[in-house]
Amino acid sequence: MANPEPKRQTDLAGLKPAFRAKVVTLLDNMQAKGWDPVVFEARRSAERQAWLYGISRTHHLKSRPVTWTRTSKHQAGVAVDIISQEHGWSNHQFFDALKREAVKLALHDYRGGQDFDKDCAHIQE
Repeated sequence: MANPEPKRQTDLAGLKPAFRAKVVTLLDNMQAKGWDPVVFEARRSAERQAWLYGISRTHHLKSRPVTWTRTSKHQAGVAVDIISQEHGWSNHQFFDALKREAVKLALHDYRGGQDFDKDCAHIQE
């Protein structure tokens, strides 16, 4: 039996207000520098987090894990995934620029800014 993917949320309205304001500034700053950022995922339901955690564990068995935890800052409304509208997940220069702009706003990748390649699109409080 297939394990259907729960819907991804891209609306910033579900984010905590202070974090949402920083994300809007981050998106504006990226656009001002000529990039094409788009929110791939904002607030995440518990069902979606469980489904993502299940990738390579209970379904999509030939895939690599998508998330390493059963909970996420996405669920708390203090994390987003931002990608390039044109290039999706495949533009390293975009993600380098995203990290630089995020750090200016005191935002971090999931490991606090240490290694952006592991989850290059993920920005959190």
